[in-house]
Amino acid sequence: MTATCGHARRMTAPESPRPPQRLAARVVPYWIFGDGMTSIVLTGLAWFLGRPWLADNWDQWSPALDNVLLGLCLGSLSMALLIPPLNYARWRYGFVDDLLLMRYGILFVEERAVPVRRMQHVDLVRGPIERLFGLATLVVFTAGNEGSAFRVPGLPVDVARELRDRIVQMRGDGRL
Repeated sequence: MTATCGHARRMTAPESPRPPQRLAARVVPYWIFGDGMTSIVLTGLAWFLGRPWLADNWDQWSPALDNVLLGLCLGSLSMALLIPPLNYARWRYGFVDDLLLMRYGILFVEERAVPVRRMQHVDLVRGPIERLFGLATLVVFTAGNEGSAFRVPGLPVDVARELRDRIVQMRGDGRL
């Protein structure tokens, strides 16, 4: 704080620019499908294999522990439905000058500003489920050890290609 003519003026650091773009809305059902399938497999294994095995081989197993396991299984399935819309609401990305900005996270929000000059190469990844939803993931590899690769998921294929082409063009690495 500095004083000017008896009035206090607050000095703040300049605010970082906000990433302007959202992911494609169809990333939510894609994430729900992927997380849901994983959750179904894990809860199925826990309930149909783990529970009977524990009940047969552990003397302290009780109906109360059945209820705890059931609650964990239902909680896992519920999280597979609740987390993707929250992730979608928080994800932002975009270019500001020569920086690729990203902001994501629910409890722990991470903001990244990666200069194009630090980017080594760029890949597009499209797994079979992503292709069903018409999505692609942009994977950018950077110089350095900490977080040397990052992903921008849930992009329409044409947008992912445009971002990749823009990065390559900004780096001056030649034609595509």
